[in-house]
Amino acid sequence: MKLFGFLKKNKENDTFRISELDKLWIEDNFRWLIKVFGYPYYENEQILLSENYFPNSFSVSKVLIENIIKDLCFLFQIQEDKLSFEVVKDIRDSYHTPYEIEGKPFETTVRIEEGNYKIYIANSLQNNPKRLIYSLVYDFIKIKLTDNKLEYDTADDTDLFIYLAGIYFGFGVLLSHSLKDIGSVNDGYWVTKWNYISEMPTEVMAFALATYSNLIEQDAPKWIDQLPSDLKSQFRKAIKYLKDNPNDLYDKRELQSNELFKAASERYLENDFEEAITLLQNVLFLTKNDVMKAEVYNNLGYIAIRLKNYEQASSYFKSSLRIIPNYGYANDNLGYALIQLGQLDEGRSFLEKALQTENNDPAYTYRNFALYHQAKGEMKKAEEYFRKSFESITQSVDLLEYHYAEFLIMNGDKEKGLEFLKLAAQKGEHEAIEKLNKIEKNEG
Repeated sequence: MKLFGFLKKNKENDTFRISELDKLWIEDNFRWLIKVFGYPYYENEQILLSENYFPNSFSVSKVLIENIIKDLCFLFQIQEDKLSFEVVKDIRDSYHTPYEIEGKPFETTVRIEEGNYKIYIANSLQNNPKRLIYSLVYDFIKIKLTDNKLEYDTADDTDLFIYLAGIYFGFGVLLSHSLKDIGSVNDGYWVTKWNYISEMPTEVMAFALATYSNLIEQDAPKWIDQLPSDLKSQFRKAIKYLKDNPNDLYDKRELQSNELFKAASERYLENDFEEAITLLQNVLFLTKNDVMKAEVYNNLGYIAIRLKNYEQASSYFKSSLRIIPNYGYANDNLGYALIQLGQLDEGRSFLEKALQTENNDPAYTYRNFALYHQAKGEMKKAEEYFRKSFESITQSVDLLEYHYAEFLIMNGDKEKGLEFLKLAAQKGEHEAIEKLNKIEKNEG
């Protein structure tokens, strides 16, 4: 739905004003985002332009685009190997006039090339680091939506929806500073002035931020002082408005579900599998959200894998895939469980499905393909896929070093195998610790 225009503030009335159509547009789109991505966490904070959120970008004095992209990949949970960028320049760019591609002016733009994303960045934007980051955030929101196979291009209100999705993903404060951009630059030869005003009305931005805060029970978030002064004032009024006019987006059970899910993840990382299982089962009792249910079944299955209960794990992964058939991680994990059960060809079919979803982690998938070929006795192929797995790592991959150690030991390279087994043990993987203790006991 196109925004139909907001009601200008009545100077004689200091209450928050927003048209019913604008309000419904925001609530409907938030409802859709919740259905797709689940409820935001209670402890979520809006992301700020600081070293805490952009460690790579702030690690050097000079602005480096690759560092900003690295930070944004982490914040948006997008695989770095799917992105590339190119800085473009021509005579228009020399005088801060927007560069053009296919006849359309831009500062940054994203194009999909062979399943990956390429960001084109006007060279002059490097002279304005903050605007560079705001522009990249905007493009990353589009990448995040596209990466999840979501159709968001509705022509009339696409740009406005990008802002709304950005608030939902936690980038509302950053985007709020891109609503207006007025300035000039004098290079001693040429003076350039600009005056950019976003299509997003302040009242609509304020109501969207207040709706987000209401979802996570934060009436006075820490980041409120980071908002532009006019937006900060409207935000406070919007919070009061929502108290007086509550909507049906807020759901205490879903908020509790998210907190339990987060706690279960923490227990898992501490190898407290029993407590993690209990918490996840409580989530299933509380939540009505299909995305959350699919993730819970996937995580229950993964814990069952770590406990070597592969039959039970398979059942959980199948429950997850009945809800979301193209869930990459669940397809990948089911493939792993089936391979461990000796059902090699069926397991491989799920690994192939995981790759097709493009929402898997390739490092895990390649690890699982290595195990498939190892079980088939195809050792060269197995070695090749182990290598591809190590090369594809963006975040630590469970059991990769452990399984590679087993592979090396089985093929007679015990010394190198023990090195990788010790690496797995250092990660706290109980499988590796138990195997090392057993080896030491037998040798002792």
